[in-house]
Amino acid sequence: MKKSDHIKKTGRYAVFIFMLVFLAAPLAGCGYSIVGRRGLAATSVSIGPIENKTTEPGLEETLYSALSDELMKQGINVDQDSPSRIYGTLNTFQFLGVSETNQVFTSYQITISGSFFFRDANGKQTVLASSSPFIISFSSQGDLNDVFAQRQEAIKAGMQSFASQMVSGLITVPVKAAATAK
Repeated sequence: MKKSDHIKKTGRYAVFIFMLVFLAAPLAGCGYSIVGRRGLAATSVSIGPIENKTTEPGLEETLYSALSDELMKQGINVDQDSPSRIYGTLNTFQFLGVSETNQVFTSYQITISGSFFFRDANGKQTVLASSSPFIISFSSQGDLNDVFAQRQEAIKAGMQSFASQMVSGLITVPVKAAATAK
């Protein structure tokens, strides 16, 4: 065997071992597994009701839209006739200036809290988000219109992150639960 053939064979073997380790490592010890569509808690979900107990109008619509987008990204159909449901309440909303320059606020913080649940087709309820606050920060040095526009964008981005956090509870299944779901 030529030396160059030996190097090629050794290189292929090393790539094979690397890929095997790379693909197996995530499954090894974290307690979670990659779950196919059949292993999801639900393949179809309805959303609502989402109750808005805050003084900020429209938060429930922003969250509904964000949840719909995130569910569809993860391959879960949004169907209002589905027996599986995500629902909950937005409890608090605070908008605070947190730092200033020359007596003008330049950094802001939005705090939102809510309690959200997933109820599967069998009626089993799972907590997706407790009343722990979700905090969004942003900076703005423009006039009041700029601050308001950036505030709306921050709320939208925050709700998208909040929705992503909730949906991740539906797609990450502990290994034992994944094994019993088969």
